[in-house]
Amino acid sequence: MTHTIERSYDSFRGTRRLLPLDGLRAIAILLVFTGHVKAPGPWNAIQGGVGVTLFFVISGFIITTLLLRESDTRPVDFGAFYIRRAFRILPVYLTVLAVYCVLIFVVGAQADRRGEFVHALPGYLLGFPEIVQLTNTVDNSAPFSGAWSIGIEDKFYLVWPVVGFLLLRRRWAALVPLLLVAGGVLTVVGFGTPLARVTQPYVHIILGVLVAAGLHYRPSFTVLARLLGRRWTTWTLLAASLAMVVSPDIPLGTAWYVPYGLLWALTIISLFTAPAGAAASLLSLRPLLFIGMVSYSFYLTHAFVLNALEKLPAAVPSWVQYPLGLAGSLVLAWISYRLIEAPLNRWGHRIARQRAERSGRAGAASPSRG
Repeated sequence: MTHTIERSYDSFRGTRRLLPLDGLRAIAILLVFTGHVKAPGPWNAIQGGVGVTLFFVISGFIITTLLLRESDTRPVDFGAFYIRRAFRILPVYLTVLAVYCVLIFVVGAQADRRGEFVHALPGYLLGFPEIVQLTNTVDNSAPFSGAWSIGIEDKFYLVWPVVGFLLLRRRWAALVPLLLVAGGVLTVVGFGTPLARVTQPYVHIILGVLVAAGLHYRPSFTVLARLLGRRWTTWTLLAASLAMVVSPDIPLGTAWYVPYGLLWALTIISLFTAPAGAAASLLSLRPLLFIGMVSYSFYLTHAFVLNALEKLPAAVPSWVQYPLGLAGSLVLAWISYRLIEAPLNRWGHRIARQRAERSGRAGAASPSRG
């Protein structure tokens, strides 16, 4: 078994793009989409909003892995890191926000929700879209409210690199207890109130951070592989994570929300410590890779398609909203990805690379399109 673990570790550390992560992104965005389809159908039984939970775990994992791999050979170039993050996130975000402003203030769309949008707009513009989690209700949410998770992740991008790789310089003997205490506090603070909606998500990001640290170092990878590195374990955890989406007790702010994120974190550990098998191959299928690739644009734009479909004549069967909505959302996401997200992301990487070249630093290997 030791030889198998060594091969799994070398494969993990030597892979620039961890394809199964795109498959997990695809699962996450398909869950989110399912949760937002309002038409009657079997999809209403699925707590699709918890797809964002998986996104948080993946973000903590990817960003920390990127920083760890870069800091293995040189100090982290924080300027380049923040340039890449800004060009990765802001172009699509600001474009979609501008479209909402035109639709609501110029075209007059969603007039019944204009007041909520006006109230949330300062938060959207100032980098605090999660304000909607403190003020929205299920029946009275602001347009573009889905951007709340972007605000959560932005704060993580700003704070974690400085704390983990500048102030404490990868001192995991101090960082792990600090992260565990922070996770415990954020799990309970404001529980039962709207405040939990903006604190609990950070617990899932912390879980992703801890997973990244555990998989990065050979000794901890070996321990995790002995515990979870079997193909049947991967399938069991993946199946359990997907089966739980019908539970009414896992949405944001509920008792099982944090344990559900832990289940996904364990799934990721098992996925990369187990020998390559059918689970990794399934998550690397081309359709899932495509959906995962455009998942960010999909996340921010799919509401346009669903809102349009809700205006279909009553004579049109409600069940067509799901397949039509999915197809339309994928097309719109692909357009956004090709025209905005991918070009600007490449531009940001080019600027960051030029900055690194001027300072005599080489580029770091990437585990995915971070």
